[in-house]
Amino acid sequence: MKKSRNKNRKLWIDLAFISMIALLSISLIFLSHSTKSNANQPTNNRKAPEITKEESTKESAFPGILIKTEVSNDKYSPYSIQYPQSKVKSFNAQINKYIDEQLDTYLIAMQENKRIGSKTPGELNIAFEIFPHTSGSYSFVMITGTYLGGANGYTSFNTIHLNTESANIIKINDLFGHEESKLEKLSSLVRDSIKKDPSLKDKVFEEEMMLATEPKWSNFEKFALIEDTLVLYFDEYEIASGAAGAPVIAVPLAELSEQLVAPFKPIVSEEVLPKPPVEEDTEDIIEEEQEDEVNDSIETETQVDEQTENAKKKQVALTFDDGPDPKVTPQILATLAKYDAKATFFMLGSRVEFYPEIANDVLEAGHELGNHTWTHANLTNMTSDAITQEVSRTNNIIEQSTGETPTVFRPPYGAFNDDMLNVLSLPVVLWNVDTLDWKHRDAAQLLASVKSSVHDGSTVLMHDIHLSTAQGLESVLEYLTSEGYTFVTVSELE
Repeated sequence: MKKSRNKNRKLWIDLAFISMIALLSISLIFLSHSTKSNANQPTNNRKAPEITKEESTKESAFPGILIKTEVSNDKYSPYSIQYPQSKVKSFNAQINKYIDEQLDTYLIAMQENKRIGSKTPGELNIAFEIFPHTSGSYSFVMITGTYLGGANGYTSFNTIHLNTESANIIKINDLFGHEESKLEKLSSLVRDSIKKDPSLKDKVFEEEMMLATEPKWSNFEKFALIEDTLVLYFDEYEIASGAAGAPVIAVPLAELSEQLVAPFKPIVSEEVLPKPPVEEDTEDIIEEEQEDEVNDSIETETQVDEQTENAKKKQVALTFDDGPDPKVTPQILATLAKYDAKATFFMLGSRVEFYPEIANDVLEAGHELGNHTWTHANLTNMTSDAITQEVSRTNNIIEQSTGETPTVFRPPYGAFNDDMLNVLSLPVVLWNVDTLDWKHRDAAQLLASVKSSVHDGSTVLMHDIHLSTAQGLESVLEYLTSEGYTFVTVSELE
């Protein structure tokens, strides 16, 4: 009897052991199948989805700098990105890190929107501008516009500075010799500029602004050296409400001359003194005065006739620099056509080379073509041969793209001297109404700037590379039309 119980107990132990093995095997099979199945399903981790994109690389107008473009026409998460690359690995690494972060953040946010049922598409646009400086460095300003669908978009900036010869990346502390005490002056100037900026009136977050402008290196990392100005960038909503856009604050380098170290100190140009009068014989002077009186009389009669004929006509010349741009220029052309307005486009040869079809669209729309050099360089610092190359190369590419040569010329930054004028064969055209659209990046501010300065015979400076300019142009045209202005090219105005 005892032997039988032991035999039964052993049987139960064997059965239990076999059952455990079978259960474990089934569990392992199920777990393996589940893992493989999940591997093919979307996960909830914050990893950007894969999206088909097109890529291209072109040389820029600046030696050693390439322009890379990435475009995705995905209907829900489209994006367009342009960014610089160079032979300097550390520079490329910083640029690539910024691009990857912006793109991943955008795609992840759009993926989450899609998960919760949103059907509104988003948009990501990253562009950049290059500003050469006399110190030998280049300022690269990355401008990112993000729209996540169903909410307001926002603009943010990132900047990086490279000396292509030394391959050194320049930080804000390099400008001030790494002496943090020198930032007190910069902080004070920036705060004063913010308070005096009419586009920021009643829009500044006082507490946030004071924190963002404390004399710390980290607060002034987003900067550019543009000619004789230190330009500082703040993201949208960083120091002001969305109505202010993304604030851009310009501080003259001359006001920081004691704080800056060479080679970033401003170049002090010699004061141009008036030439002494040439002595003339008294009889010659009398004869000239008599001739002037007769000529003045004739001119007065002619002016009276012209004023009578044009008593009800006021003219304004709208001008656009630095294009063409594949996104902004077509929008500006459409708005001009709506008001039957003619304008003058001062084009960069380097951009015409990229977008010849848009340059041709400008001509076919009846607008005047202007030359704005190939690289947007300050011609006053260049030799006669270099100036000739900048201008003639631009003339050639515009003629090649449109069949027409430019009729007028505008020097970058409005900077010119006798050497430059002696080389040029085109009439030089400046402006007397500066909208500062490059600084404000605010559609509403465009109209405010025009209203404050426009008059009969004005030449208005704008840029067809900023989306905010295209967005604010219609209100400008509507206002000028209501005030009785007609729109002419600069040659027609002259």
